[in-house]
Amino acid sequence: DLEGRVVHSWRTENPPGNSVYLRADGSLLRSVKPPNAYGFGQGGAGGGIQILAWDGGIVWEHLYANDRHRQHHDIQPLPNGHVLVLAWEMKTRDQAVAAGRNPRWLEGHELWPDKIVELKPKGKWEADVVWEWHVWDHLVQDHDRTKKNFGVVKEHPGLIDVNYTARGQADWNHLNAIHYHAELDQIIVCSHNQHEVWVIDHSTSTAEAAGHQGGKSGQGGDLLYRWGN
Repeated sequence: DLEGRVVHSWRTENPPGNSVYLRADGSLLRSVKPPNAYGFGQGGAGGGIQILAWDGGIVWEHLYANDRHRQHHDIQPLPNGHVLVLAWEMKTRDQAVAAGRNPRWLEGHELWPDKIVELKPKGKWEADVVWEWHVWDHLVQDHDRTKKNFGVVKEHPGLIDVNYTARGQADWNHLNAIHYHAELDQIIVCSHNQHEVWVIDHSTSTAEAAGHQGGKSGQGGDLLYRWGN
């Protein structure tokens, strides 16, 4: 309470993965690290989302982890009951090079660009993905002029340099916080490895979020604002 006294607690079997929100109805929304999640072994890895009732019973639980993607760090409840989820997605070394990544900045055979998905809870265990945004759709690079995304990086502030190194590690962006501004219908995230905050238009359709036009901003899924590095 406001005096710093514990008035209620929840005990769970799984460690966090890594955020928690108290909802207006007294239930708890949290990301978790379930034992059946695998791959993407990096700090902050989660893999599941839960809603727990005041008494600790599971209202809803969904696993968002497989060999293609994995929830990590933060989630964000939306006013409509949906949940925004940060997740890594798997790209192979060949896919990274095809996107203009300099092989010098690939320590292994994988690259994990981030994505954001909006989940609509369905039943007790399922969810529908109703919107998504991918870093991979908004790249620029000045390494390989044979690729379509070749350009002068500083002239494209709405795009993300695929050759920003982050020491070459697979966890290239490492987004670790997300928040939603309902009035503007915008999302803000912070990238630990790129030392930046990014603002993204949520008013787009998924198709518009994959491109450079559409939404209230008219800029599709390109970054509306960035600050930091």
